[in-house]
This record gives sequence, C-alpha cells and structure tokens, in this order.
Amino acid sequence: MNGKKQSPKFYKYYPKLFHGYFPHVDEHVVAVLSKAGYLYYQAILNLDAIIDNKEDYRIFDLLSLQEKAIKKLSSIYHENHEFWLLWDKRKLEYITAIQKEKELWNNPDIENYNDVADKKAAFGKIAIDSLFILDNSEKKSSELYNVLLESHYNFSVAFQLYDDVTDFKKDFLGKQFNKAVYELSNILTGREYDVEVMNKLLYIEGVGVKILNESISYLDRAKKYLIDDTTLWYKTIIDFRKTISEYRDITNGYIEVLRTKKQLYKKSIADDLFFDFHHIKEDVIKEGIGFIKKDYLRDYAELKHVMFLGEIEDFENQNNIHISDTFQRTLLNDCICDITNLLKIDSKGYLQKEIEYILGRRNHDSIGGWSYFPTVKEIAADIDDLGQIMQFFIKTGKEDLIHNHCLNAIRIAIEDRVNTEGGIETWIIPNYNLSELQKKQDYFNRSKWGKGPDVEVVANFAYALQLFSPLEYSEVIKNAVEYIASNQEDDGTWKSRWYFGSFYGTFICLRLFDTVKEDGCRVKEKTLDLLQKSQNLNGSYGKEGEYILSTVFAIFCMNILDFPDINYLKQNAKEFLLANQMEDGGWIAEHFIKPKLQEPYGSRTLTTAYVLKALLT
Repeated sequence: MNGKKQSPKFYKYYPKLFHGYFPHVDEHVVAVLSKAGYLYYQAILNLDAIIDNKEDYRIFDLLSLQEKAIKKLSSIYHENHEFWLLWDKRKLEYITAIQKEKELWNNPDIENYNDVADKKAAFGKIAIDSLFILDNSEKKSSELYNVLLESHYNFSVAFQLYDDVTDFKKDFLGKQFNKAVYELSNILTGREYDVEVMNKLLYIEGVGVKILNESISYLDRAKKYLIDDTTLWYKTIIDFRKTISEYRDITNGYIEVLRTKKQLYKKSIADDLFFDFHHIKEDVIKEGIGFIKKDYLRDYAELKHVMFLGEIEDFENQNNIHISDTFQRTLLNDCICDITNLLKIDSKGYLQKEIEYILGRRNHDSIGGWSYFPTVKEIAADIDDLGQIMQFFIKTGKEDLIHNHCLNAIRIAIEDRVNTEGGIETWIIPNYNLSELQKKQDYFNRSKWGKGPDVEVVANFAYALQLFSPLEYSEVIKNAVEYIASNQEDDGTWKSRWYFGSFYGTFICLRLFDTVKEDGCRVKEKTLDLLQKSQNLNGSYGKEGEYILSTVFAIFCMNILDFPDINYLKQNAKEFLLANQMEDGGWIAEHFIKPKLQEPYGSRTLTTAYVLKALLT
C-alpha cells in the first residue's frame, strides 16, 4: 500500500496559495517569497534527514540552502523589519516541535499531537505572515489573518495524519513517532510482527482508515471559515481532501480484496475432472502438478485475480470487487496442454471442461470476444485475451469455436484498430457509431489504461492469427511483424506494457518471428546476445521479484533459438528453477501482470505451471 511518495508541488510556490487573500501584494514579491520558501523547505528536508537518519553529511547543503533563502528574504525586508520578529517566532515553534515530537511516545494525546503537527509546519505559516505584513491596503484584516492561521493549523494536522498512514513502514523501521504505529501497537499489545505484516494489519485492523477519516475531518475544518473559494489555498484543501478520499477508497478496497480472497479459498468444486498424473516417477514434476491440482479443487482460488475498482475512480458497476481468471486460466491451460502432451497424459476430459468454462466467460454484446474483467462494463474486450483464447482453442483442436465466436472481434480489431506502422491497438472497439457504453470504454482506455498498441499484445494476437489462418491475415501479420521488429530495444529485449520484466515480451515477440519464418536474423542475434550476457551467477535471469518467471521465459527463448552453444545456459537456468521449488511442490508467486500502478498480479499456480513446462522442454 505504500508507493514512493513525492513532495507536493505546492511547496514550490507556497506563498502563492494565499496571494488571493492579499491581492494588493506585488506579484514579483510573491515570486521571490516563493523561491525563498522553497529553498528553506529543502533546508528543512536536509535537517530532518540529519536528525532522523543521522545523515550528517547533509549539513553543508542545509547551511547553503538556508543562506540562499535568507538572502532572498533580506531583499524584501530590511534588518529591523517587523517580519524578522515573526521569523524568530516561527523558528522557535519549529525547534519546539522537534523537541516535543520525541516525547509523543509518552504523551500522545490529541492536544500534544496537534501542537507538534502545527509547529512542524511553522515555516509554512511565514507565507501568511509575509503577505499580511506586506498588505498595505485599507481592507487589511487581522480577522482574515487569524482565520488563515486557523485554517493552516487544521491543514497541518490533516497532513500529518495522512503522512502517518502513508509513512507507516518508514517510521516503523526508523522508530519515529507515528500515530498509526502507536495506535496499531496498542491493539497488538504483546504480539510482534515484521514490518510487512504490520503494514497489512494497519488496514485489516481498521487503524489506517480511522486515521484517514480524521485527516479528512481536519481538512473540512480547514475550509470551514474560508469565504473565498476561488483561491489556490481553498483549491489545495479540496484537492488534498480528494487525494485522501481516494487513498481511503483504495485501502477499503484492499481490505475487501483480502476478505474476498479468504472466502474464495473456502470453495471447492463438485466434480474432480483433473487428469491422472500419479504414475509420474519424477518427484519434481509430480509434486508440481499436485500443487496445481490443490488449487484446481478450490476452483482455482489462488489463480484468480481480485481487484477493487470503485466509484471514486468513476467505475459504475453493481459491485466494487471484481474477480476474474479468464486470461489466467487460458495461460494455465496452455501450459497444461504442453505438459500433458510431453508426459503423454490424457487430459481431454479436463480440457473440455475448461473450454466450456472459457466459452461461458465470453462477452454477449455486438463485438463478442473476452474482457479481462467481465463484470467491469468500462473494460472492453481486448486482443490479448482474444489471441490467447484462440491459441487455446487451436491447441485443443477446437478451431470451429474461433469461427463461431471470434471472427467479429477479429474483424473489428484489424479493420478499425491498426495504425500506420502495423501496430494493433489493445482494445476492441469500433472506430465509428460507438454506443454510449463503448464511448465510456474508449474514454477509460485513453485516460486509465492506454490504448496501445502494446508490442507484446500485438505479437500475441498476430501469433494467434498466424496459427489460425496465415493466408487470410497475411498482410496484417506481415505489418505486425515489421512493427514489432522496429520496437526491439538495443539490448535485444521488447518492453512490455502489461507484464513485469523484459523476458515475457521478448519471448512472445521472438515466438512470432519464429512461427512466420520471417528473416529475422538480426532480431535473433540480439536476443541470443541478451541471453548470453544477462544470466545471473545463480543461473537465473531478471531481477529480484522476477527471477522465476524471467528464467522461465528465457528458457522458452532458448528453445526457439536452439543454438547448441547456449545449452549450458539452459541447464544452469533449469538448475536454478529446480533449486527454488518449495516444500509444497509449487513455486512462489511473482509479479506478472500489471493492470494498475502498485497493484500487481501474481499467482503461485500459474508460476508453477510455467516452471513445469520450462523444465520439460
């Protein structure tokens, strides 16, 4: 739940937030104040790093930034100007906050907490002080000045509360006082957990949402007595309230996702049609398939992708929680087809049931095809799902299903969604005469997901067309191949929009070149060079969090290239995979699909199926 935070942009122009209340102050002066304020803000960040993290080397940057800020302020206020009295007052407030913050563990009542939050933001109040002092108009109002200081007080408390939720992990590890850490620790008295578990419990126990609600309450107070709602300050409060509300929505969604997943694990299927694998002698393979079967008996609960897509993000559906495994199940069963063929296992009964399941997930609209989340009406059918399902139908000898259920979606994709370079957009929506729903889907594609083309998706779809009817779609395939070739990176990879790591996209694109028998010597040479130069010392490929799947897809690339010189690389890669099988027979879940920022999908079941296929090929 904690992404990398950036400082709000308004720190670069903090005095401008209040300029609307003091319009008679010269704009140039406000600009100088803004520069001085931002320099001092950066100095404070350095001071915090020195105090909190013992980063003493920052002292020189701190002094330089302070000096630059003071010089700019001195260009506005002479040595004996009343401003400097307020400056000293705010400086003392900040020093008091630093001292008092250390005592919060012993006395964290609301009065002390709020006082620290207010005084830590003391230099922000100088923006209000400065403009009030410089305002020489007849309408100058001490009442307005005090209202703004009160508003700033409430804003500062709200900001600190929000920070305590979003900085939970950092403050927990750094042993800094944090209201969220304090309140959760009181609930968990006598129990100790690592930081990752604590971060989850922050939301599960309701502490995170409670503090976010408090933050919103203080923001409501911050704008309560502001008459002018056209100022930047008022807008900043409204925008920040929206940010916190969205974050709260995400955290509520996170809890709902966890609860839904827990319920899914309680389910079981009525009929066991899984194929018989008990005669397999090799323990690694047998235990791996056994792991997959355990999830199959729970109706593939672990495989399913559960996401929260709420109203605050403009989704309008019967539920905010959405569950899907259409794409995942097709990928899994593609692996199972290959695994059972290699092991000479009869899996027809199992696969027939899976085909029926996939057919039941089809969109019943004017386009057809399949959506990643069928229950989210804002998500259109896409060519990645379509291409993968076509491949599954072909691999199981069910090409008639493509004729019956896929041709219209194929037609729309290749007639309406191909660009001049041969790339095919990801989403299957007509170019003309869109329904109201399709217009909304198109808006979501442009504003949330991106329309594409996405190189790995184009390659997957073109590969399906090549398998299905290479002559009929020859021109589309040829143009797609040219598009893909032009998008290969200098290091030999293809970068994926929808998948983690470099090796999935590289495999999918390389597979297309190999299948169409395109003269792609240069393409293959670059991929070969990549495989030879990028293997890690332990035999894996990729980076932390992606080792298993990257290694799998690297092996698939080696299978395509089929150069004897890289057999030792493949053997090292397989040994890495074998060494990382877990006691229950499966492999870990790694980040695989990236539908939304900071909400990756991974599955132990799917990873295990991929690994088994890699080990057998």
